[in-house]
Order: sequence, then structure tokens, then C-alpha cells
Amino acid sequence: MKLELLPPDPKICVPRHWLSCALPFIIFIFMLLFYLSGEKHNELTGCGFRAQLCVPERSLSSQVEPGLKSGELHCLGPDKLPGQLVRPFRESLTTEGDLQLPQFLDGWRKLVMLLDPLGTFFTFATQEASAKLSALESYSRGPHSSHYQTFSAMAAWEQDTSKYSPGLHILVLLHPALHWAQLCLGGIARVQNVDVGALCGEAYQRVLGPHHPWLIRKAANLAFLTFPRRSQLLALVCPGVHEQDAQEALSHVADILEAVYNRTQGLLTERGLLTGGVTLMSAGGR
Repeated sequence: MKLELLPPDPKICVPRHWLSCALPFIIFIFMLLFYLSGEKHNELTGCGFRAQLCVPERSLSSQVEPGLKSGELHCLGPDKLPGQLVRPFRESLTTEGDLQLPQFLDGWRKLVMLLDPLGTFFTFATQEASAKLSALESYSRGPHSSHYQTFSAMAAWEQDTSKYSPGLHILVLLHPALHWAQLCLGGIARVQNVDVGALCGEAYQRVLGPHHPWLIRKAANLAFLTFPRRSQLLALVCPGVHEQDAQEALSHVADILEAVYNRTQGLLTERGLLTGGVTLMSAGGR
């Protein structure tokens, strides 16, 4: 069925409310022009519209730093961002059946740093996550910080002292975003010749899209159309290494994200906190 836009109903869009009626159309036209300008730039340069995505289309093996040996996962080293992400997330799982919150938050901060340069939608998602992380970090450093060292301690404290349970609420909001990042990055790492925009877009529609208003879903769809190629993303995630090394490192990242997601899923489910499918960036979570 073909949908057509109808002109505004004059009975609804009275003159004094013309701005509120026109605003959605103005935003949509802006996004469309933004997308088309990015497509034109892609034709001219072969790069995405974000400057940091302009990684030349050549074999990553030609970018290997002197002295590096093929087969070593340099990106998981202590001076590389993927390695800096994996370690705190792994440490957050050291207590069986619980989650160490300081390490969890540290891992999330590194995930934000990893995702932010990868494209428009990644940036949008990380900005939302950063606000949630800052709030939860303020609790873990505040006067009641002793109650915010583990998930179990936080849950017991907030459910006894607060009807709102702000820390638990934030964790519920972050939870599906972690799942989306795991699905997207895992697919990039493991699927050869994949259309990255289609892959991450499908994960978005499955995990986050159902909870977003129409305008955000449309903006996300446009952003996924402009995603860079897989080789460009791998070069951004793990610069200066062979592509195989980058794939393996990103696969390790996806594995630890999945482990943290599964642990968090179990903890939230045990306490009945996932009813209603609240998600990061949902209207109710702002």
C-alpha cells in the first residue's frame, strides 16, 4: 500500500500553532537534506559524511605498524581501546551471580569511546548512554556509595529505601543498548562482506526501534544508510593492524558484551524489572 502525505488540516493547525504543526516536517526535510549531502560526498570521496570515517579503501595489512607480528591481538593490549573495554567488563563478572558496578561503568565508558567515532547513529546512542552513566556514577561516588558497589547491594538498598529506584531504573535503560551494541559489533566481526548498515539497522529494529517514536526511527533509518564499509569500521576500531587481527579483537569485544548482557538480563529478570520492555532512548527513559 502506498502512503501519501496529506496537507495539514486547517482545523488542527490554527495560525497561532503553526510552528508546532510544521516542526516535524521541518526536521524531516533537514534530515533528508543531510542524508543527500552525505550521499553526494560519498560519490566524490568514497567516504562517509563524518570526517573521521574517511579511511582509505586499501588492505589493512599495509597499515601494520613496524615491529608488529601478524596474529597477535594488539587491539586487546592495555594501550588499545578494545582491550581497555574488555578488561573492566570481564572484572565486573568476577562475583558469581552478581555485577561489580564500578567496573561495569568503566567498561561502559570505554564502549562509548569505542562507538562514538563510528557513525552518526553510534554518536546519538552514546550521547544518550553518557547521560545515564553520569547519573549512575554520581550515586556510586555519593554519600551512599557503599550501596552502589554491586548490583545486589544497589537493588537491596533502593528497593528498601526508594519507590523510584533510580540506579535500577538507569540500569534497565542501558540494558537493551548494550544488547544492540553486542549484536551490531558481533556481526561486523564475524560476517564477511556484510552490509553494516543493514546489519546494525536490523538489530536496531529488533531491540530498540519498537520503543522509539516515529521521528527517531526515521532518523535512525537514514543514519544506517550512511554507515561506512566493514573494512573502514575495522580500521577505526583497531587502527594499524591486519584485518584478521581487528576481526578477532572485535569478536572478543562482542563476546564480553554478550556475557555482561546475559548476567544483567538474569539479575533484572530475577527482580521483575524488565516488564514493559523499557529501553535506552525511549520516551519514558529521558
